[in-house]
Amino acid sequence: MATHPAATLTAPRAIAVEERPSPALAPWEVRVRIDLASVCGTDLALWSGDLPTSLPLVLGHEFVGTVVEVGDQRDEPWLGRRVCADINFTCLSRRESTPCRACRFGHPHHCQRRTTMGITEAPGAFAREMVVPAENLFALPDAVGDSQAVFVEPLAAAIQAFEQVPVGEGDVVVVLGLGRLGALVAAVAQRRGATVLAVGRGQAKINRAARLGVGKVLSVRSDDVRGRVRGQTENLGADVVVEATGAPEGLAMALDLVRPRGTVILKTTCGIPASGFDETRVVVDEITLVGSRCGPFGSAIELLARGNLPVETLIEETHPLAEIERALARASEVFKVAVKPG
Repeated sequence: MATHPAATLTAPRAIAVEERPSPALAPWEVRVRIDLASVCGTDLALWSGDLPTSLPLVLGHEFVGTVVEVGDQRDEPWLGRRVCADINFTCLSRRESTPCRACRFGHPHHCQRRTTMGITEAPGAFAREMVVPAENLFALPDAVGDSQAVFVEPLAAAIQAFEQVPVGEGDVVVVLGLGRLGALVAAVAQRRGATVLAVGRGQAKINRAARLGVGKVLSVRSDDVRGRVRGQTENLGADVVVEATGAPEGLAMALDLVRPRGTVILKTTCGIPASGFDETRVVVDEITLVGSRCGPFGSAIELLARGNLPVETLIEETHPLAEIERALARASEVFKVAVKPG
């Protein structure tokens, strides 16, 4: 059987490149050669053990690649195409004749038989190749380069926040956390016409986020964030606060900044329970809490193709697959790290 190199996590902080078998394809699958992948906060939470999952597992779910083999002739038009893919493998992905209740109700991202690329029970993109469902593929136009395409998945997640809670002109949106995801969330809110106050830690992150066009950028260390939000909203509070800090204390800060009957959108997936959660405040002020996860890949690709969101500037380092341990360690220190398997 043919093999390929893949970075396999066997225990928290124990990851190594090994040769793994290249499995035969099911009729609903395609084989993708990975051209570029990138590290996100979820990868780091899995690597550290803060977000438990079944091991061993090949991590990675932000990628761009080329289809090199298909399992069924109906999918032959995909051969040679540059693609990315939805990370949720579902009943619909597998073309099952009797999908689960969630899939029947039009919620495949919550499929009751779901596996998740590089996160839960499905090998990910920190490898030379990967097998994915053909139904999950999205073709990439030439206008979207590889260093932009690895942002399709997180940008789709950023867009999803405002698919669930629409915002526009007249709305004040606070985004807490200007890391890999928070910067994209702020950029999307700004492009939807909202007044955005983007709050971050560390001047380097703040400067990089500002280059994306994210509205007014504040430092949690040097600015009176609460005062600025109150001043912007006649002392009421923000209409929407997006919590993307990646830290357990982020929710408490979000609740302090949102207005009565406002909405807090939760994006943090660090695997650590929230601290300082004031349930009484939520009830008394009738605050809506919205969990938000995966989003529309097509919309993300269209936004990138317009050419006015320079996400590629967020990548600070690129490491070969053989240096996956260093790539993960550096991703804890710098803004965005890419991994090149070839």
